[in-house]
Amino acid sequence: MNFIPAKEHPFYLWFFYYVTAYLLKRRFNRVHIEVEYHPSKNTSTLFYLNHNYWWDALMPNYLNRRFFGQKARGMMDIRELKKYPFFTKIGAFSVDVEQPKSSIYSLKYALNHLQTANASIYIFPEGEIVPVHSGPLQFKRGLKWLQTQASFVDLVPIAIYIDYSKSSKPNLHINIGSELLPDEDHSRYLEKKLALIKNRLHPSK
Repeated sequence: MNFIPAKEHPFYLWFFYYVTAYLLKRRFNRVHIEVEYHPSKNTSTLFYLNHNYWWDALMPNYLNRRFFGQKARGMMDIRELKKYPFFTKIGAFSVDVEQPKSSIYSLKYALNHLQTANASIYIFPEGEIVPVHSGPLQFKRGLKWLQTQASFVDLVPIAIYIDYSKSSKPNLHINIGSELLPDEDHSRYLEKKLALIKNRLHPSK
């Protein structure tokens, strides 16, 4: 099986949290994070994020360490993880969306992790980096499968948006939404979160 597991290391988790904080401070004029989700003790969470930027893979460790303190892991494309194997040290494990058997193995690996207390999985259900203004979000089936199999966990969207309009350096906006209800549509809910950010920044558009 062509699969790379997570191999978390305390030093790397600590080090890359501060590396990410430094990169965000250097790259952006302002980083605005709204947190609507507050998990109860020992709750496990399935977070899903839109995937527009190469540095998205740094966000699970950063957001988890800053706000949640869970045992966090995140899916990463196997080709990218082979290029940057250090990501396994901060909780990344591989998924190969081009190989169905490998994808199923990765999803079961994620499910097994979610069955432990105070765990979290971060997944980018688009399966690849997609330009911000490319139209409605198109999710692959993995998120739905995980939600069905792990109905005992909280399902939480994270919307990431960069605004280039108001300064020489862009502003980063992140919204960590509240837990979804069972019948809510995953992609539509995340689109609404992104739209709320955009409308607040550009009310006339």
